[in-house]
Amino acid sequence: MSRLIQFVVVGRLRPPLAEAGADFESRIARMAELRVHEVAAEPVQRGGDQVFRREGERMRAKVVDGAHLVAMDSRGRQPASSEALTAWLGRRLEDPRPTAFLIGGAIGLDPQLAAAADERMSLGPLTLPHQLARVLLAEQVYRALADLAGHPYPRAGGAR
Repeated sequence: MSRLIQFVVVGRLRPPLAEAGADFESRIARMAELRVHEVAAEPVQRGGDQVFRREGERMRAKVVDGAHLVAMDSRGRQPASSEALTAWLGRRLEDPRPTAFLIGGAIGLDPQLAAAADERMSLGPLTLPHQLARVLLAEQVYRALADLAGHPYPRAGGAR
């Protein structure tokens, strides 16, 4: 069983999202081993191929050896609910391999890195800024860990 969760992301969280991201990531770290690796973003003006290649190389270098790679991709499988994500994460935590979530930068995740991932997951049909996607993912991972540990946290059905 591996309780190691890794976020490999392009760029740093900036205000106003930095505080929320740091809060949820610290909550996760109290329940599981969390490693967050931020890699530098490439200037978009260099062109998509260059951006993807360089950001992808940086991301690959940070992934924990043997990790189960989850490419966060709007075309990926969308969990049916927070409860479904909790069940999925519970199964992942039973696996001896760490789970590494990959979030690309401003123009998305390197297509080659996404293709090499064990699975693709979507946070929904809307296109989200990568920093917001990171905060949303952290909140949902925390929610799942809290539920798996039997800690109280607002249930699905709306914000409270």
